[in-house]
Amino acid sequence: MEKEKITLPIGSNKALIFEADPGDKESQDFAKLCKDVAATQPQSLQDFFTRLNDLQQKQSREVGRKQGRKI
Repeated sequence: MEKEKITLPIGSNKALIFEADPGDKESQDFAKLCKDVAATQPQSLQDFFTRLNDLQQKQSREVGRKQGRKI
């Protein structure tokens, strides 16, 4: 299966290319996170990865709360 190339713009003259495997749910989930972060228009690579980390931390806390409610 061919990988999907996702271009993530960073600032006005840079971009990251992520190759997501269409058959891998984790890869697709990560690609969605990256697209969400790129939509916030980070101006540097550091800003992109800081925002990505913040979004991942936020999601992991939400998952933890949801699982905690089930117990």
